Amino acid sequence: MALSLLLLVHGRQGGEIPAAIQELAAELNQRRGAPVALQALTGSPPPPRLLRHRGRAGVLLVPLLLLPARHVRHDLPALAAQWRLRRLPFLGAWPAWQRALARELRELAGNPPSGDDRGGGGAPPPLLLHHPVAEPLACRYLRLLERCCGCRCLAAPYSAAGTDAPALPPLPAASGAVLPLALAANRLCERLQAPPLLERPALRLALLQALERLP
Repeated sequence: MALSLLLLVHGRQGGEIPAAIQELAAELNQRRGAPVALQALTGSPPPPRLLRHRGRAGVLLVPLLLLPARHVRHDLPALAAQWRLRRLPFLGAWPAWQRALARELRELAGNPPSGDDRGGGGAPPPLLLHHPVAEPLACRYLRLLERCCGCRCLAAPYSAAGTDAPALPPLPAASGAVLPLALAANRLCERLQAPPLLERPALRLALLQALERLP
């Protein structure tokens, strides 16, 4: 029997989980034939009801987090220890996810597939806009992502003091395609008028299939 999955997401203020992530979890539940629960880091983390029904040995903690910043380095280990659950690495570290992201960026940039996962041709590299990070580990990860995906990673604050609009950085004059590094819609996606990753069919399918293949 497949393990139950506890998907850990960032969530919005007050622990709200975006509809796109809830829909993904519901479809995954049907595909696996085993319970799939959601937990937001922004909400109060009581022990999930899943643990009471299936027992800790039957539940796998799956962090749907994209950067190895504070949540991955501190919050995730603390929750896994509190709940005594086996956990997977954060989503951004999965090779299958990195390959899917590279393919999406190539498509956006209009580059044909190549022998590796880096863009080709004379077009400028696509931009991957991410939440600002200062941790050395996260910065090294972003450099790795640039090499894997043939893109340029650029920090983009999601909000600015005294305004409701995100403070986007000045984009290079010759910038190509722009992709927000966000699973579900947020203010950055709205400002760019660009769909988040889960609203891009190829990326959503790649994530769904990767989750479906878990034990």
